Amino acid sequence: MPKKRPFRVSRSPNAWIEPGSYGRNSNLKPLSAIDAAWVGRMQASQAGAQEVMVKITGGGRDADGVQAHMEYIDRHGKLDLETDHGEALHGKEAATQLVNDWGIGYGVAAGGPHSRRKVTGDGPEKRQGPRQAFNIILSMPPGTPPEKVLQAAKKFARENFANQHRYAMALHADMPEGHGKHPHVHLVVKAEHEYGGKRLNPRKADLRRWREQFAACMTELGVAATATRRQDRGLGKTQKKDAIYRAAQRDPKPDRASKGVQSLYTEAGDSVFMRKKLEAVKKDLRAFGSVEDQGAYRALLDVRDQVSSRYRDAVTWLRGEGREEEARRFELALASLPPVRTERQQLAEQVFGVQRPPLAPRDPSEGERPRGR
Repeated sequence: MPKKRPFRVSRSPNAWIEPGSYGRNSNLKPLSAIDAAWVGRMQASQAGAQEVMVKITGGGRDADGVQAHMEYIDRHGKLDLETDHGEALHGKEAATQLVNDWGIGYGVAAGGPHSRRKVTGDGPEKRQGPRQAFNIILSMPPGTPPEKVLQAAKKFARENFANQHRYAMALHADMPEGHGKHPHVHLVVKAEHEYGGKRLNPRKADLRRWREQFAACMTELGVAATATRRQDRGLGKTQKKDAIYRAAQRDPKPDRASKGVQSLYTEAGDSVFMRKKLEAVKKDLRAFGSVEDQGAYRALLDVRDQVSSRYRDAVTWLRGEGREEEARRFELALASLPPVRTERQQLAEQVFGVQRPPLAPRDPSEGERPRGR
């Protein structure tokens, strides 16, 4: 008599077999762990949690560049530089001491990993060396206790870089320049691994993960914080380089503001970059009566389709879990997303009061816009 093979129910989440379904597949699809975490972050945002900011602002490519940034963040010795060893260095020599301690600048060959000598010359010999350190900013909105921002930054740095990359940090709070009253920590991380491991080379995925980790550190300290994408909140991409952002916040110079179109210069502040954008928008309005950016607009609609699909998946999953009230909140949030607008259209509406005409119907031959996560 042949031996019967035991029947085993697959533990793979892809199978998703329900023992009480009499062999039928369940209509309820599970959310992945990443999507479940996304639901939690969005719920925190809907409840009023503050968005954290984690940004890389560059990094020195030689010892002089690293030391210059350290001198900037410790205000030339006026603020403490806290190191990965738990020390608090103070004074004008703190930055120099750290650079020497990290072993930056000991190289002999020009352009070497630790060389203070710059690479010069023309042709293929001229090149930039790799970053010797990365400058990272961990920031919270105004009103957040600065000491908690510093505590969260210490835990974040310890969990990500301790015993791998040397680092130092300084807290900036209530300072008029830069981030203003946003309490923030400047973190300098040495790129080279201390024990021969992989050099630090952050990518967008790393930044997203760092934001989520920093938000978790703030929440553990009693500060409601979260890290969601602007697209998921219905906002467009408006990040600018620091120099452009700061120039746009400054009042225009009198000689520029008196040259004709007062509103144009006032809205752009003292930013040449933004004034050029406003001039281009004004040119389109004069020629066509609207902003000609249909390609960018359709691309944003595709992104909104993906975001809407994610919201609907979350609603289905929450209802399947019996969390009807939370599902209704997601439905309301989806219905409340602001209309899709490109940056050029936002400028036209804010400065010139021009509303976008309806988008022309999509040609059926183009096919449907892609959906998915």
